[in-house]
Amino acid sequence: MSERLPCQTPGCTGTILPATALKTGGICMPCYQQKKAMEKQAYIEQNRKEVNRYAGIHDPVEILTIMHSPRKPDPLIKEVPYPRTAQELYRGLTEEERERMESYAVHLLEEEEDVDQAEMILVSLLCFTDTRLGPGLDSFLRTENYNPPILFKDADAQIRDRLIAQVESDPANRNLLLLALAWIGDEEVVRLFAAWRQSPPEWASTLYQAPETYAREAGWELDAGGGKRQLYHPECYPFLVSREDTPEMPGAPAAVQMLRTGTDTCPWCGGGLTVLFDYDLQHPQTGFMELPGKRLRIAACMHCSCYGTLYMKADLEGGYVWSEYNTVPEYLPDNTGGPAFNTWHRMQLSEQPAGTFESAHWILEAPASQIGGHPAWIQDADYPVCPCCSRTMTFAAQADMGQVAEDEGIYYSFLCRECLITAVNYQQT
Repeated sequence: MSERLPCQTPGCTGTILPATALKTGGICMPCYQQKKAMEKQAYIEQNRKEVNRYAGIHDPVEILTIMHSPRKPDPLIKEVPYPRTAQELYRGLTEEERERMESYAVHLLEEEEDVDQAEMILVSLLCFTDTRLGPGLDSFLRTENYNPPILFKDADAQIRDRLIAQVESDPANRNLLLLALAWIGDEEVVRLFAAWRQSPPEWASTLYQAPETYAREAGWELDAGGGKRQLYHPECYPFLVSREDTPEMPGAPAAVQMLRTGTDTCPWCGGGLTVLFDYDLQHPQTGFMELPGKRLRIAACMHCSCYGTLYMKADLEGGYVWSEYNTVPEYLPDNTGGPAFNTWHRMQLSEQPAGTFESAHWILEAPASQIGGHPAWIQDADYPVCPCCSRTMTFAAQADMGQVAEDEGIYYSFLCRECLITAVNYQQT
């Protein structure tokens, strides 16, 4: 057996076979691989070029087309990002520009060039501009695809009737068809869901839940009389990351403050409670909630609410107490220190409203911290039931931890205005 030789890399204590030394120049394989990686990185740094695909382009439709176009990663190319986000560009589109974007999505669908890109464009149009899709939805239907169902929001009667007929005869797509109908949500759909609640169809036994409960994915439910009850406020104001050098405005308190330390501790884990949202109910921006008091604080333990819904009894003077309705989750790991408040960005409520559905489809990756609007469900819709009156609670606000701390997951908060019970739950991928 050949005698092993010491690696020639200073500080390395490894040994190698003579045959390996001939291949690597006298260094061990880990050192050799590290050397090659460093040489490759140095080559990339020396030869990398900046590429600005948007140079000289001013048409927002063309810019968005470039943004949506897939491209292969190339370590020798450093892409220069466009200074505005896709969300911002979509918001500013004229009606003619929106039609052009939809026409481009139709082209992608009909030519089968890139269905995923077409889907992203259509979802962006619908969520960021609240556009009711026309030709784009027709082309999407011709692919016999019904996902994501949000694309059917406010679809016309012809599409609605087609889906109603199909839900009876297409068990493979029945779940998606029911969700699509929920997003249409017009008077005929509400009437149909109420009829199914009163007299369930034969195929209802094949579902995991009753047909009418699919409405919650679109943010509504049937009330006791068979009417439509919205589970969110259409008015929406986003939270923005505040620059560190932006001073607080003295004498002009925010309508809602986000993620403040509470004064009480969680009786389950001993960690501090957090006031996720602190509402000034006399501020014009919170007027849509139609609450008569001065202050509403929605608090929770940000550790324990990851494992189950947490309830608080609130008043409209800023007080809150742990609810007697809380039950310890079946699985609740130890709290290993609680949230790192000192690493969180300072969040500030925008004075400019956002569209109701701008965060409704979470794969758009738009910042989702907001009050009002439709929730950005990461998983299935999870509106808590008030433990006091058994009514479904209304969505109030959400904290997107990817925006707050480059973390993951969203905390959702809810309110039963009749019982003044608040609730907080959490979802992540």
